[in-house]
Amino acid sequence: MMNQALFLQILMALASIMMLIPYYMAFKEGCRRYMASELKLSGNNKYTFMYYSGFFISLIWFVMPFIDQPRMALNVFSLFEAKENVWGNAIYVVMLLAFMVYFMSVWGTKVMNYNLRATKDRFLHPSELVTYGPYAKVRNPMIMGDLFNHLSLVLLTGAVYTLYLYVIYIIIDIVIVEIENRYSVYVHFKKEYDEYAKRTPAYMNRELWLWTILYIAIIGVNFYL
Repeated sequence: MMNQALFLQILMALASIMMLIPYYMAFKEGCRRYMASELKLSGNNKYTFMYYSGFFISLIWFVMPFIDQPRMALNVFSLFEAKENVWGNAIYVVMLLAFMVYFMSVWGTKVMNYNLRATKDRFLHPSELVTYGPYAKVRNPMIMGDLFNHLSLVLLTGAVYTLYLYVIYIIIDIVIVEIENRYSVYVHFKKEYDEYAKRTPAYMNRELWLWTILYIAIIGVNFYL
């Protein structure tokens, strides 16, 4: 019989999947009605509110690791309770906090600044296809920063069930990319995007593969302890 903690995690994961519906509708219907014009995020329209459902997806996955569940050996909650390996736990917590700061503040802020140059006032009809800066390395640097940031939080809290379900969040982010591409990027920049895709990987370059290997090693060590 499924325990309550795991059931709650699955329920919240399903809720985040359902939030894809208004996000999809914001782009599908909004693109059809505003294909050739601006649609400001600050505007008082239903598409803006549906667009922000993407924020609530992210918020759900920020909350999930803090809900009661089994914890890995190293985690921020046991920092002041551990009787053994205290320094190891402290170094682990500081390291994961540093990763979160990097992907949220350094990586995230840089990518956001480039993104807003094209989408600040027109999320359905970007003013340009951004292919420079961090977008010259991978086509979806914002999504990758978001994934690593959330994974850092999962590992910081040692949330076992959230980690088991994390593949769902990865799939959700990939679906979000496909929605944005189909109903926004492809509509306005199909030819340019095809050329861009030939020379730039969608998600992973050498740097991000190294980060991935590091995170896998961290997970492996934590389960071994």
